[in-house]
Amino acid sequence: MANINREQIMQYMLKQIHAHDRDIVAKTVEYFGISKSTVYNYLKKMCDDGIVQKTGDALQPYQLISKKYEYQYQNDGSLSEDRVFDKDIAQHFSGYEKNVLSAWRYAFTEMMNNAIEHSEAKEILVIVSKNAFDSSIILYDDEIGIFKNIQRYMKNEKNEELTLDECVALLFAGKFTTAKHLHSGEGIFFTSHLMDKFLILSDEICFTRDNFHDVQLSGFSVPTGTAVYMALSNQSKKTAREVFDRFSNVEEGFIRTQIPIAHVFPNGNPVSRSEARRLGELILRFKEIDLDFANVEEVGQAFVHEMFVVWQHRNPEIQLNVCNANQAVESMIKRVKNTQ
Repeated sequence: MANINREQIMQYMLKQIHAHDRDIVAKTVEYFGISKSTVYNYLKKMCDDGIVQKTGDALQPYQLISKKYEYQYQNDGSLSEDRVFDKDIAQHFSGYEKNVLSAWRYAFTEMMNNAIEHSEAKEILVIVSKNAFDSSIILYDDEIGIFKNIQRYMKNEKNEELTLDECVALLFAGKFTTAKHLHSGEGIFFTSHLMDKFLILSDEICFTRDNFHDVQLSGFSVPTGTAVYMALSNQSKKTAREVFDRFSNVEEGFIRTQIPIAHVFPNGNPVSRSEARRLGELILRFKEIDLDFANVEEVGQAFVHEMFVVWQHRNPEIQLNVCNANQAVESMIKRVKNTQ
């Protein structure tokens, strides 16, 4: 591989160690075309520098050394999320590129504000973890969980009885909030796209756009309250502006959204007209929607007809884009559309 440098090799190896890859030596040799002895020299250097350590486990011979910092806050009415970040959190990202610091400032202040204003929490725990590859933040409060809060809001304001899973689904499109006079409902949406990993866990139910299931929330379960987990590569090239520009424009604001179908519906394979109607309500305030069918094995004819024929006929100005559909899903959509 031409034009490789020491930093590229180090970052590749750190990424493999982060992914618990036991074949790190062989894969690095093959990927960069360097010798085993060179790879072992890199590993020794990382161990000597205190960023990696041997485990003695053949399945995971090396692991990243992490540092953890905990902060406990009393939510007594005086908390300001920006001051918390600037005073306590920002120091842990000093020396990072400007875009990474900016991403963390946006993500943390959005999620901290949610904890302060929505959770009714008396105390908020923040845990910052750092290693040589990435950093993560957990925010935890022990009051009413986010999904129960949504459930209560929907009952009180709209007289709708929703399951907690249905409450999770309301968060995927963006623009949903239980406090319209205070919030736009965009924070979770944009933060979940800005971070490499983003998860909200409450009442043993989780919101995530990702397919990972191995996040360890600092060793505690979340039987009550809410835990928000965010992680981002220390070398990330993402910028908040790029994420905003993907889904909004200056003239009209937040007009595009993305719906991971497998996460929105509890069984992952929507089949009914009712499911299509609920999805239609979720996306009604947007002009363009990417319907992401990744990990959806099949869809029902009734769901497709209601969504792509009935709903689309009623809302011709809204553009639906089908993404990552397998052959079965794609064929069903085409067949239903072509029979009209």
